[in-house]
Amino acid sequence: MRPTPLLVSALAVSALLALPFAARAQAPGAASAAPDLGTPAPATAPAPAPASFAGQPIDVSPPPEVKAAAQQRKHGIFPLWGDAVRAKGFDLPNPYSVMVNYYYQDSNLDIGNLKLGLNGGPMQDFSGVIQIPDANAHASALAVRPAIMVFPFLSFYGVFSSGATETKVHVVSPVFPAVDFNTTAKSGAQVLTLGATFQMAYRGIFGVADFNWAVSDVERLADLVGANMLSFRLGRAWTLNAQGRKLALWAGTAGQVIDVETKGSVRLGAVLPPGAIDGSRCATLPPGRLQDQCLALANGVANAANDATVQYKLDKKPEHVWNYLAGAQFALDRSWAFRTEASFLNGRTSFLLGTEYSFDIY
Repeated sequence: MRPTPLLVSALAVSALLALPFAARAQAPGAASAAPDLGTPAPATAPAPAPASFAGQPIDVSPPPEVKAAAQQRKHGIFPLWGDAVRAKGFDLPNPYSVMVNYYYQDSNLDIGNLKLGLNGGPMQDFSGVIQIPDANAHASALAVRPAIMVFPFLSFYGVFSSGATETKVHVVSPVFPAVDFNTTAKSGAQVLTLGATFQMAYRGIFGVADFNWAVSDVERLADLVGANMLSFRLGRAWTLNAQGRKLALWAGTAGQVIDVETKGSVRLGAVLPPGAIDGSRCATLPPGRLQDQCLALANGVANAANDATVQYKLDKKPEHVWNYLAGAQFALDRSWAFRTEASFLNGRTSFLLGTEYSFDIY
C-alpha cells in the first residue's frame, strides 16, 4: 500500500512545524525552580507531560480481513478525511481516548550563577565562592490524558496530573572548607499540559513527532512553572487479529526544557555554622574577581547581625536537554490498550505505565 499524497504532504508540514520547537528545546540557559540553600526549600515541578504521545500506533498494511472490516465499520465524523483513508484499507484507531498513567522521573541538574544579598542589600555574584556541584530532582505523578484524533495524521490532547517532587542539593565552597552541606526540598504540584501528536505509518512502520507545553502550580513557589517537551519515535506495529489486537514497539529521543526564575531568602544561621566564612582566607587568593567575591561575602557576613537573612537567586537547568527512550504498547482490542515507556542516559531516567480506553461517537 503506497502512502497517499495527502498524508505525505501532512508529514512534510508537521516536520516544518516541529523545527522551531526543536530549536527552542536545545536553547541553552533555560532555568527552572531553584532549590533553597537551606531547609526548608522549594523544589522543581513534576515533569511536564509524561512521555505519552496521543493515539495508538497505526498499522498501514493489516491482513485482508482487517482491511475489509475497516472499510465497513461504522464511524463518526472524526478523524476528518478518515473515509478517504479507510477506503484505501488503512485501519484507523478510535478517534477519542482517555489514558490514565503513572509517571516517575529522576533528573540530574546543572545549577550556577549564584547571587546573594544580605539583609535586603544588593544581589552580588558569588558563584566563585559558593558552588553547587551536585543536584538531583525526582518527581512522580498520576495523570489523566484525554485525546482526540482530528486528522488521520494529527491528534490533540491534554494532561491533568498531580504529583510530588524532591530535590537534593550539595553545597560547597572552594574557599571556605566549613561550607559543605546537603539539603533536601520536597513539594507537591499540579500540572496542566496541552500537546499535539503528528503520526505517519507505512507497512507497519510508524513515525511519531510529539510536542507539548505544560504549566505547573508548585505548592511552595509563588510563580507558575512553564515547561515543554519535544519527542520523536520510530517503531513497528503488528496486527494480531481482526478484533483490533495489536503490538507496537518503538525507540526515539526526547528533549525537555523547564523555564522559571526562582528567588527567596533564608536565615544566615540556618545555612552556615558560626565562623564558616573566615575572611582571613581571602588574603590567600590571587588578586582578581575571586578574591573580590570572597572579601565581599566575608565583609557582608561579618557586618550582619546573627539573625541576618540571605537573599538568593539561582539558575537551574537539566544537565542535558536530550535523552533516549524506548516503549511498547499492547492493544487488547479496539478499545483497550496498555502502554509502557522508559527514557534513559544523559542524566535523566523516567518510567511510564498507563492504560488507555478509546471509543467513537456516531
